[in-house]
Amino acid sequence: MEPEVKQFADAVGAIAPQAGDPLYHQFTQIFRRQSYFILDNKLAIIKISRTTRPFWGLTKTYVDMLNNADNYLLILLTSAKEGYCFAKAEINRNIESGRWGLTKGQYKINPPLPDRNSFYSTDNFLKKHRC
Repeated sequence: MEPEVKQFADAVGAIAPQAGDPLYHQFTQIFRRQSYFILDNKLAIIKISRTTRPFWGLTKTYVDMLNNADNYLLILLTSAKEGYCFAKAEINRNIESGRWGLTKGQYKINPPLPDRNSFYSTDNFLKKHRC
């Protein structure tokens, strides 16, 4: 697990599924890295960008599978404390509108991203995005 992802997850109370949990077995077969957590009874995918100009990819297969869930969060980090958060409906709106284009099975997510989805500290995330 990426250190910044772990630091952020710990700070906001997101819990990684443990071996033996039904989600652990299911998602270790799907996700290449441990980037999935449970936050407020929702699945949260936490990704970090390590490029100068932030960039994230989200696999179409993941979105198709996760759209069967009631709700989930996509948290896109630029550091261990800053980033953007999107709920299921917002993710699908960005895909349907073409803002997040599909290339080779991946939705490409690039700034600028909406300020309403941003957070600048873990406290700010908890106040703004905890659903």
